[in-house]
Amino acid sequence: MGGTGDLPLSKDWTQMRGTILKDPNSELAFTIDWQASGLLKHEQVVDDLGWTVQPVDNDPNCLRILEQTIRACCSRVVLTGGVEGQVYLLTCTVGTDTRRVLKQAVILRITTASKDGEFDESD
Repeated sequence: MGGTGDLPLSKDWTQMRGTILKDPNSELAFTIDWQASGLLKHEQVVDDLGWTVQPVDNDPNCLRILEQTIRACCSRVVLTGGVEGQVYLLTCTVGTDTRRVLKQAVILRITTASKDGEFDESD
């Protein structure tokens, strides 16, 4: 076994965060704090590998990424649109100084009967 400094070798890391509701007629900002979820002690985010939305289709109303940023250990995305009733998978990926790839994913359900960013308690 080996590692970088005092860090053991570690596999890449993926976490699912649950379901978030989004109104199709508004924007939603979502932030991941990697320090609180995924980074090892003394590990740092060094590569922003981006956000993805699935499925992607040709519908002009589909969920779209308006903006994506990373500052220190926090990744932020601003989303717009979405087709009523559609479920999307939103994934963020970063690389660390220990050469690990971290991913977090969340399911977004599009519904006009929601408060943006609200977690769906039924999941």
